[in-house]
Amino acid sequence: MRKFLLALPLLSGYACADVEDLKAVSGIDVIELSGVIDVNYEVAKSGGHTEERANGGGLSANRLQLHMQEAVTDDLSLNWVYQAQYNPHSDDDIGKRETYFEVTSKRWGTLSAGRRDTPSANSYGYADPLYNNDYSLISNVMVFYAPWREDGLLMYISPRIDGYEFRGGVADGEDDGSRDGQVISLAVDRWTDSPWYFSAAVDRKYQRNLWDKHTMEQSTDAYMTAVYSMGRTDLSAVYHRYVGYYAYAPWVDFESNGSDLQLGLRHNFGNKHNATVSFIYKDDRKDEALSDAAAISLGYIYNYDKSIDLYGVYAYIHHTRDSEIRYPVSWSLDNPLPNENPQGMQLGVRIKF
Repeated sequence: MRKFLLALPLLSGYACADVEDLKAVSGIDVIELSGVIDVNYEVAKSGGHTEERANGGGLSANRLQLHMQEAVTDDLSLNWVYQAQYNPHSDDDIGKRETYFEVTSKRWGTLSAGRRDTPSANSYGYADPLYNNDYSLISNVMVFYAPWREDGLLMYISPRIDGYEFRGGVADGEDDGSRDGQVISLAVDRWTDSPWYFSAAVDRKYQRNLWDKHTMEQSTDAYMTAVYSMGRTDLSAVYHRYVGYYAYAPWVDFESNGSDLQLGLRHNFGNKHNATVSFIYKDDRKDEALSDAAAISLGYIYNYDKSIDLYGVYAYIHHTRDSEIRYPVSWSLDNPLPNENPQGMQLGVRIKF
């Protein structure tokens, strides 16, 4: 991997030359190759032990992206995006991130198909102070097992009219005998000339019971999001209400009913310095498999230049009682024990190219 990183500038040069040749031959208007290299040093307590390691994807998931765009008419264009996710610190296989094809019209909107974030994820993701980083409390505590990125998602995004934008998506689900998880996701955003941004979203998921393949279960997640921007400071809030059956095939399933609230802040000072705070409180009303919890995340980013960011992130999750399923500080760590409150810190660098 060290050789790969050292050779990346050279490879990028060859790639640019090949891209220009491909554009000339194919007639495609835009062909872009971009990506992220994100590595960090992490110290975290989870799974009954302290983990000290080199890790990847602390601020942004490591990925290579190929984007192609062709203008069909003055109003209509075709887009294709393929993102390959990888870990520069390990020998893990390369996996898919977002991969989709879309038809875009300024007049009629955008229709896409493939592996994409749900309409709801785009709403609360904007309110996440660090935009869904590895220690994101929204991802690891609030959303937990709720839908957020789905395969085979057919999605429509309307043109923005009087500040309103509608997004709707439906996924057929995986017909593998364990999930069959069809997802329906709807969201309405309100962009105004004022400092306010508002969004409302709802997800409905139909999923086969892990232990009884003849029983179909369902869950509903609803979100209300608000962001207030005042100069260099953004204040955000996300309220989440959830009820139903949740599962992570083939290991975990549970019935749940509750709500949670995220309050966040991101502030830019001195142009290059950025600070973030995120706080979440979860109230699980069934008091069975899951626990009520409170969590806090603190972040700092130094924008060294347009391509390089240095960062530090800390997160802590406090569970109010022992429970079978604990909220993780990161999905790449061992699962917390039934009586454990996980925490972690990452110091890293992100390079965008």
